[in-house]
Amino acid sequence: MIREHADILVLGAGFAGSLMALVLNRIGRQPLLLERGTHPRFAIGESTTPLANLILEDLSRTYDLPRLFPFTEYGRWQQTYPHLACGLKRGFTFAKHHTEQHWRPSVDHANELLVAASPTNEVGDTHWFREQFDQFLVQEVRNEGIPYYDRTDIVAVKRDRRWQLQGHRGDDAVEIDAAFVIDATGPAGLLPCQFGIKTDPLLMHTNSWSVYSHFVGVKLWEDVLREAGAVIDDHPYRCDDAALHHILEDGWMWVLRFNNGVTSAGFVLDCQRHPSTPSLSPEAEWQQIIRHYPSIARQFARAEAIQPWVRTGRIQRCAARVTGPNWVMMPHSAYFLDPLFSTGIAHTLLGIERLARILEHPHNQTDQAEQLAEYERTLFREVEFVDWLVHGSYRTFGRFELLAAYTMYYFAGAVQSEERRQKGIAGPGEEILFSHDPRLRSAVRDAYLTILHCPDDPRQSTHFVAELHRRVASDIAAFNPAGFCDAAKQHMYPFD
Repeated sequence: MIREHADILVLGAGFAGSLMALVLNRIGRQPLLLERGTHPRFAIGESTTPLANLILEDLSRTYDLPRLFPFTEYGRWQQTYPHLACGLKRGFTFAKHHTEQHWRPSVDHANELLVAASPTNEVGDTHWFREQFDQFLVQEVRNEGIPYYDRTDIVAVKRDRRWQLQGHRGDDAVEIDAAFVIDATGPAGLLPCQFGIKTDPLLMHTNSWSVYSHFVGVKLWEDVLREAGAVIDDHPYRCDDAALHHILEDGWMWVLRFNNGVTSAGFVLDCQRHPSTPSLSPEAEWQQIIRHYPSIARQFARAEAIQPWVRTGRIQRCAARVTGPNWVMMPHSAYFLDPLFSTGIAHTLLGIERLARILEHPHNQTDQAEQLAEYERTLFREVEFVDWLVHGSYRTFGRFELLAAYTMYYFAGAVQSEERRQKGIAGPGEEILFSHDPRLRSAVRDAYLTILHCPDDPRQSTHFVAELHRRVASDIAAFNPAGFCDAAKQHMYPFD
C-alpha cells in the first residue's frame, strides 16, 4: 500500500507537470507528482518562441531554478547541456506548394515567407527534443525530493473538503489525500473524464487532423531550394534553422530539425477539405499525401520513421470548465488548437506563471475561487484569439499573398508581448500575443470575419488581397517595430 498526503497533487509528468511541481516546491506548497506512464517517451509539442523562452527565464529567476535557465537560449543550452538534444529555431519559414507541381523559385519570394525571431544562433530559440527534455525535468523533481510516482493508474476520485484518489502502481494499491489538484495530463484529461466535463471544441472554428512521426534521413530544405535554382542569399537565416512550414492547398506540414539527426514532421490537414482515410494505415496515408507534392517528396525521399506513426482524429478540444473548488486545469490540459504558430509551450508556461501567483499565498476559499475564475476567463479569451489567427490562416492557404499579410497580426502581437516582458512592463493580466489590447483584438476579429468572405473569383480576390494588406499594415502600425507588411522586404524579415 502506498499512502501519500499532499498540499497540491499534480497529475501528469510531462514538462508542464514537472515544472509546475518544481515551482510549487519553491513556494513551499508541498507538491506530489503523479504519472500514468514513464520516461523517456516520444512526445511532440516541441517548438519554442521568444515569448516562451522569456517566460521560462522569468520562472527560473523568480523561483530560484537556475538549472533551467540555460534552456532559454540555444547557445546557453549547447554550452551547459550538450548531451541533451535540441534544435535551433531562428524563426518561422513558410513555403507555398501546389499539388502535382514542383516548388519553383520566385525572384520576389512570392511563395516564401521568412520571419526571423533572433539575430544570431547563440541567442536563438529551440525545438525541445521532448523525450530527453521531459526526462530531465522529472529527474529534477526527484533531485528536489518531491514525491513522484510513475506507472500509476487512478481508478477512483472523490472530492469533499479534500481530495481522495485511489489507484494502483503495479501490484501496490495507492491512496492519495490532497487539498488541491492540478490537472497537467494533457489530452488524457483525468479530471474531465472523472467529472464528465465535456471537451468538445464547440466554439472553435479551426478543424484539423494530423499524421506524424520522427524521422532520420530528412534532406535539408535549403538543398532542395538550391537544386531548384532558388536564390537564398537574402534569407535572413538558414531556412531549416526554424519551424519550417510547408503550406499546402488544404493544410500544412511542420518540419523541425534536432541536432541529433532526428527530424519531427507531420501533416496537419483540414478535416472538411481533406478528411483522413481510416482504411489506410497512417504510414500509407502519409505516403499518399506526400506524393501529391513532389518537392516535399524529394525532401523526404530517404527519410525513415523511427517512432510509431500517429494519426489523429480532429485535434481540437476545449474543456467546458477549467477550474472548480480546489482544482484547476493547465492550459495544455484545458484545450488544444493547432500547432501552426507554436503557441502551445508559451501558453503552458504562462499558465504555470499565473497559477504560481494564485497559489503562492494562502487565500480564503472565496478569494482563490475568484482568482481561478479569472484564470479561466482569460484562458478562454486567449483561445478565441488564437483560433481567429489559425482558422483565418487556414482560409488563406490557397492564396499565399493573403497568408503572408494575415500572419502579420500574429507576428506583431508576438513582438509586443516579447518586448514588454523584456522591458519588465508586462503586467500579470497581460494575455498571450498582446491579445488583451482592445485595438489589436478588434482588428484581428474584424479581419478574420473579412477573410471568411474572400471571393473565389481571382479577378475579385486580387483587389481583396491588396485591401487586406493595406488593412493589416494600418491595424498594426502602432506596434510594428519590425517593419512587418513592408512590400520592399519581399517576405524576408530579418531580426530588428
